[in-house]
Amino acid sequence: MLFTDQETKHLRSLLLSPEDKNKIIGLGLIQNAPEIITKVRVALCICAYLNNDFREDIEGLAHELMTQYLSAADLKKLQNQIIILDYAQYKFKVPEGWNTYQNPLRKYLKLHEAAIDEYMEHFRIDPVPYSKLYTLLAGRIQKEWENHRKALYYYEKAMELNPENTQAQFGFAMIIHTHYIKKGKRLNEVDRILAYYMNAYKSPKNINSYRNAAMLCKDIEDIDRSAWYFEEGLKQCPNDTSLLNNYANLLMKNIGDYTKARELAEKGLRISPLDCSLLDTMAHIEFEGFQNYEKAEQLFRKALKFDGEHHYSHTGLGDLYLQLGNYMLAEHYYLTGLHNGLQYTSREVFEVVEKLEKLVIFYSSFLKNPKKSEYYQQKIHKLCC
Repeated sequence: MLFTDQETKHLRSLLLSPEDKNKIIGLGLIQNAPEIITKVRVALCICAYLNNDFREDIEGLAHELMTQYLSAADLKKLQNQIIILDYAQYKFKVPEGWNTYQNPLRKYLKLHEAAIDEYMEHFRIDPVPYSKLYTLLAGRIQKEWENHRKALYYYEKAMELNPENTQAQFGFAMIIHTHYIKKGKRLNEVDRILAYYMNAYKSPKNINSYRNAAMLCKDIEDIDRSAWYFEEGLKQCPNDTSLLNNYANLLMKNIGDYTKARELAEKGLRISPLDCSLLDTMAHIEFEGFQNYEKAEQLFRKALKFDGEHHYSHTGLGDLYLQLGNYMLAEHYYLTGLHNGLQYTSREVFEVVEKLEKLVIFYSSFLKNPKKSEYYQQKIHKLCC
């Protein structure tokens, strides 16, 4: 039995249909004309291996047909090309992780990428489920491999298949915001990223969308719009402590409204009294806004009681003791706020630079130690170059 190109295309559509009855019809046609298998091998492979549910008359038969009529080498090649998408959706891990030398995960990823155009052509027949697979793959690459460029590639594939995929939009937006916009790059995409954040709130109501949108506007120094997103987020979720804390920080550091900042931080602490971030924010408000040093010290120490590595409170105590003229304690807390003996306490370069600048000023203007001042100045130079 000979199939025209149009009939072959229709057969692929049957195999990749969301309807089981269509898949069964397609598999029946192949059984009667097994010579067509080489032309529909990719569709047959997708049918066999990318469904979460197993039916003997569908996935089982598809696998059996490929085993019977394809060479072992061809079958293995197809399985190797597609296995990374099974990895994406199932919760198993390779103990060695992505970065292990000759890790099979990275090999399978390369094999899939080499054939991705052909797979994408097939995925477009019923794009939504495969868009979800690429979203899952991008998330695992970002989390387990920490390869944001590769994760972006797959988020884009997910959105290419389904432009309304809000989970992919949010993941894409997070990466562009964190790795590019925050560093002054790809600023022409700000409005697009804000739209993606808001889409992710509408479905499935992810309150982080408002917080992230507000922080993005803060990062590009659009303080009014940042405040607007915080206000809108708090209308939707007035008791969200993350929104309350971050908005209080914006009001304190960028707007100078310490009274409203204190109100928000107090509300957050009524909801979550042991939240170290809120305790630290309130301590800074009392210290910087109201010069209430005793209360600020109590709050900083309370935050450190619950999280001894909360580096913001270490640095805050350094500022406080410098103001009080206790240089020995100021030096101690500046240093513990900067590093834990092995590495910097923050992964954000701008935060590390800010801490280093405090030490440069401290050693040049207060302890009068030019060598140490120059030492930390050189560290700033290395980070910024």
